[in-house]
Amino acid sequence: MTKRKSPSTASSSRKQTAAKPREKASSLPSAREIRQSPEFRKATSDAESYAKDPDRLRKLLSEAREKINHIPRGPFAETWPYLMGMIRLIRAFHQGEYRDLSAANLLTVIAAIIYFVSPFDLIPDSVPIVGHIDDAFVVRLALESVRADLDTFMAWETSKV
Repeated sequence: MTKRKSPSTASSSRKQTAAKPREKASSLPSAREIRQSPEFRKATSDAESYAKDPDRLRKLLSEAREKINHIPRGPFAETWPYLMGMIRLIRAFHQGEYRDLSAANLLTVIAAIIYFVSPFDLIPDSVPIVGHIDDAFVVRLALESVRADLDTFMAWETSKV
């Protein structure tokens, strides 16, 4: 024997359902949305000034090192070693130890790290669970275009040891 809802209960639950618009369970940004975001565009436009200013580059490295100590690695799963490589690449460039990459790829790496350290990007880092997903996505986008240079840099690093 099943219990039936009273007409008033059934209609009120229908009203509540109808009153709320259906939202996606996960409204994560697309690659296009990230690339077109003001935050990503700013990081990209700022990259050149960072590359030319040793003090800004040093501060960026410091912020990146600080952030990697406090964020979950989950969103970065397979890109984590490359994120770490990007940070080391910028440090080696800053210190004048490594210059064997194109200016465009250097700027791509710097822009990705600028976006990574920014707490106020497309999905603010303070948003639980998903706050770092856009950062990881930007790292992945950068990696797609600089992987060969980053692999060369990491091989260079290994050969120094």
